[in-house]
Amino acid sequence: MPSVQPDVQLNQAIKDHTWLHFTQMKNVIDDPKPMVIARGEGSKVWDTSGKEYIDGLAGLFCVNVGYGRQEIIDAITQQLQKITYVSPFSFPNEPAVELAAKLASISPIGSDARVFFVTGGSEAVESALKISKQYQRLRGYQGRYKTISRRIAYHGTTMGALSVGGLTGIRKLFEPLVPGNRHVPIPHRYRCDYCADLSDCTMQCTREVANVIEFEDPQTIAAVIMEPVQNSGGCIVPPLTYYPEIRRLTRENGIVMIMDEVICGFGRTGKMFGTEHWGVQPDMMTLAKGMTSAYYPLGAVIVSKEIADAFIGDEGKKLLHGITFGGHPVAAAAALANIAIIERENLVEQAAQKGDYLRAELHKALDRHPSIGDIRGAGLFMGIEFVKSKETREEMDGGPMMGWLSDQLLNRGLICRCDDRLDPVIQLSPPLVITKEEIDQVVGIIEEVVGALEEELHM
Repeated sequence: MPSVQPDVQLNQAIKDHTWLHFTQMKNVIDDPKPMVIARGEGSKVWDTSGKEYIDGLAGLFCVNVGYGRQEIIDAITQQLQKITYVSPFSFPNEPAVELAAKLASISPIGSDARVFFVTGGSEAVESALKISKQYQRLRGYQGRYKTISRRIAYHGTTMGALSVGGLTGIRKLFEPLVPGNRHVPIPHRYRCDYCADLSDCTMQCTREVANVIEFEDPQTIAAVIMEPVQNSGGCIVPPLTYYPEIRRLTRENGIVMIMDEVICGFGRTGKMFGTEHWGVQPDMMTLAKGMTSAYYPLGAVIVSKEIADAFIGDEGKKLLHGITFGGHPVAAAAALANIAIIERENLVEQAAQKGDYLRAELHKALDRHPSIGDIRGAGLFMGIEFVKSKETREEMDGGPMMGWLSDQLLNRGLICRCDDRLDPVIQLSPPLVITKEEIDQVVGIIEEVVGALEEELHM
């Protein structure tokens, strides 16, 4: 009797047992040959059939230094040979201690910051929210439990992170959520309700934050959490005056300012941390993704000395929160090797330079197309928004059309994200090591698919 082929077994196991995230598995089950990524090198990946793709999303905004980095693999292997696990409930471990000091030294929060490790972005946000609320109680403010975040924003899927997120579609199935979350408008110049048609930003979006603080009563608000460049909705970059004003409002009202750097951190926007574009010093930053370039799961919260010191004292002051695999020694070793590569190869500066090149090439290729409304972003974190009309900025229908667009890009060898949670947007977030030649390929593929889309829609 002939043996079953390995790819047949793999496909059957996918159909019978695998459950992908944010994915309708019926589509995968119905696919006779679901795509499986098998290996990667640099900015490219290959599926099990050997087809090559440029990974225009760096996995999920995370493989910043590219695939196949032997230096990180060696660091992981060497640490595994020393010790595989140390409980963060009881003891520090060498790589995590070294990493905490390194993160403090490069963070805009300050070299005296303290670092709380977790295993990913949602846990980092969850931890930052809990630290904020317990901190306010340690200060004597028992009623400070509310948070302010933005509509349309995504901060993760655990209950606290989901609650501060502003995507109605993924919130409503799990309601009631954590109480006290307030959401404000996003500073989205292209679609701003206040100043999209004006030559300058009116800063009404920050006044809305001030209005919420006043209406809710500052004595009830624990924290504000925002991404430097907002991912959901397609790489939304606030005006340069935005975060300095948010910082002023939070400081004057005793509110903790949390910058969610899970995506923006470690060079993605052309700065080591996205916050640096605005020159502000937040109270906390959440990290994950690019911290290890996804070679190992790791997340963190960098906390200012002022806040961290409030937890030091008797037993009643300790942080009542923990994660089994937080600060895993192998993950920390991977992060140290990853950060060393980012610094040695000047990948932050490369992201800024290559981002400028990518933006210029996208404008050259796409500005003439009637379906392209806006090209925006920072560094190698770019969004391309589709419209029915350039003049009216009428939104193009999302849903199935964006699925069709994703398939067209994939068929031509480009992995990226077509995001219709706010407006139909192609998101690009390639590894920071992407070459100019590969950027040219990416732009060429997108231009070809945009043309096919317009032909399909008779534009």
